[in-house]
Amino acid sequence: MKRVRFRSLDDWKSALLMLPDDSYFELMRSVLGNIKTPFSKQRLMDDLVGFLSREAIQNTIAAYIDKTDHTIIAGVALLEEPTLEELLRFFAGEFSYPELHKILINLEERFILYRFPQQGPRRFALNPLLEPVLSPFMADTSPLFPWKEEETSPSAPGSGARLTVDDRVIAALVGFVLEEDCLRGDGGIRKKALDTLRLLFPGLNAAHLLDACRTLGLFQRGEGQSDRLYPHEARLRAFAELSSGERLEYCAAGFYCFLWFHSKKAVQVSTSSQNLQEQVRNCAEFIHQLLDFLEPSRHYPQISLWRFGDLLIREGLEPIQGSTGHPYRLDWMLEALELSGLLEPSAPGWWRLAAHPQKHGIKGPVLAMDTAFSFVLYPELRFEDALSLAFFTVPRESGAALTGVVLRVELTMQSVIRGFDRGMDTKTMLDLLNRVSGNRIPQNLRWTLEDWEQRYAEVSLHQGVVLSLGKERRYLAEAGPLASLVARTLAPGVYLLSVPVRAEAVKVLQKVGVDIIAQRGFAVFPREDATEERPEDTGEGYPVLGRFPLHAAWIPGALHQISADHREVAARAIQEGFRRALGAMAAADQEELHARIERRVIISETQLTGAVLRHENLEARGLDYVGKARIASQAIATQSLIEVLWPCSTGGNNHAVGIPDALEKWGSERVLIIKPVSLGETTECTRHEQYLGYAAGPLKEILRLPLGKISLLRRIKPSIFGS
Repeated sequence: MKRVRFRSLDDWKSALLMLPDDSYFELMRSVLGNIKTPFSKQRLMDDLVGFLSREAIQNTIAAYIDKTDHTIIAGVALLEEPTLEELLRFFAGEFSYPELHKILINLEERFILYRFPQQGPRRFALNPLLEPVLSPFMADTSPLFPWKEEETSPSAPGSGARLTVDDRVIAALVGFVLEEDCLRGDGGIRKKALDTLRLLFPGLNAAHLLDACRTLGLFQRGEGQSDRLYPHEARLRAFAELSSGERLEYCAAGFYCFLWFHSKKAVQVSTSSQNLQEQVRNCAEFIHQLLDFLEPSRHYPQISLWRFGDLLIREGLEPIQGSTGHPYRLDWMLEALELSGLLEPSAPGWWRLAAHPQKHGIKGPVLAMDTAFSFVLYPELRFEDALSLAFFTVPRESGAALTGVVLRVELTMQSVIRGFDRGMDTKTMLDLLNRVSGNRIPQNLRWTLEDWEQRYAEVSLHQGVVLSLGKERRYLAEAGPLASLVARTLAPGVYLLSVPVRAEAVKVLQKVGVDIIAQRGFAVFPREDATEERPEDTGEGYPVLGRFPLHAAWIPGALHQISADHREVAARAIQEGFRRALGAMAAADQEELHARIERRVIISETQLTGAVLRHENLEARGLDYVGKARIASQAIATQSLIEVLWPCSTGGNNHAVGIPDALEKWGSERVLIIKPVSLGETTECTRHEQYLGYAAGPLKEILRLPLGKISLLRRIKPSIFGS
């Protein structure tokens, strides 16, 4: 994306020259004093450019920039000429609508910001005439993304340890699914299974992790057996090809999408398998890039996470389908990231990256014998090995130890038989156990496994494609393409093939020259409910997540250190000098000029001596019934936004911002009709709703407030550039 720091000086001039004459000349009088006739807009523009180009004036403007101004300037630069709606979304949680509106108007009065016309909503830009002043503030993005350094303190090994999602836990969940009939008829998880999960994974919401894995397609429901889940081996193999971090990111995406598609708040969207996989991939990509912003040694407040995510969406990452406002709900996202062990809360409202063991170049055992048939799995165990173990072991209760959190699995006769059913043998199992334990598996375990394997071979049931060959054709099963498909010889000339469907065996037989193939018992045309010929799911759908090209300006941190304390001291001294210069002016004029000095609009003494003042009262309070009626009438006539406060039944004040529609007579009382654009029980409530994305657009409620009950009525000054 092309990043324009400043528009041209001609663009800024054009935006001012296109103002209505009344607004334009009032603006010029506020800077140049009593302008002379005949009025020349172009000459006045040249005078303004000369005034703002003076070094002393620019130094004053720089001294006046406080932390709030700095935040908005950096935000406008980062968002690249944003609309008001984009600024509201980005600063949600820090500034309410009236607060942000007031700040933007003030920056326009001080010639720092302006709005330029175009199709659609006007966009904000920075004054190119002030580039030397504004550039350092634009480069320093630290106010936009607050963080604090990690505070470390020595702690005992294993103190405060808790089980978090990792490769061991995901693999152990596979073993649980193989062992447990965990589904109700409606697809939900049985209470017995939930109780078992709590015992196996204390402190971890394994039920939600199971929901996430089901959303990812790692488990599938068995046909005709509504109470069973089965691992989807093709998808698990694809899942194993990812890095451990990417697996956790997909788990977080799976859980977020589970919440999204099962929420009553979600709009009606297609939940087909293909659509769901696409949404999961989009969400996983978003999570991957979001975490890429974060430094392991830092703590971040929720507002920083929100803004990082907002930037990613602006850069073109695909959002969740059907979302409105911010594409991702922050509370759900944080819940998903915490569940998957990617983020952990460090303090109320603050988060940090969770630490995970590095698995590259690990030497030494990652599994240890616990009892004669149980093992402790170390966090460094690779997912592929943990998954292989899950196919012939049963997860057992985990818990804290001196070295941290341990997870146990156990060999049982039934779990080992389950492994045999999946094509494993004693040698395969022992080779794996010896490799991950450092050859510390006792001989008696080998004898037990060999005994179970011998008994397993004595009685067997087979299901699959069986091939029968006459004596003259048995040579086909001993060499060539067909030999590789023979899983077992059941009897002379009778073979169990390893192919999942009959059609594959037919193709191989035709390839070796067999032109007549008997297929007794199969209908000439497949039945409507036949599933044999259904193509196998390849398990594709977990692409490796790449690194997003971060723009340098996004990286939080002060690129140019600016002394805010020094500016504040200088600003106070400048304002005090202006106050002394007021001298013997009329009281009303002094009051208005004092207000302008406080708003940091006065940047030269010439604005005091030649000031052309227009006194305007924008608010009325309490018992000032006439003042409230006058301000309401003015706002209705100009369709200006107003801010109102009125007592709340539970204490404090209700708060709303909206456009007044009418003043109606109701008995002896006058009632103000307001169409709100933001509404909340308190200001903090409104911020919270905007922050979480609930207040995604104008609210439709109509407020009817008696003037006598309004404790504050304030007309919000509109921008001279229009909306």
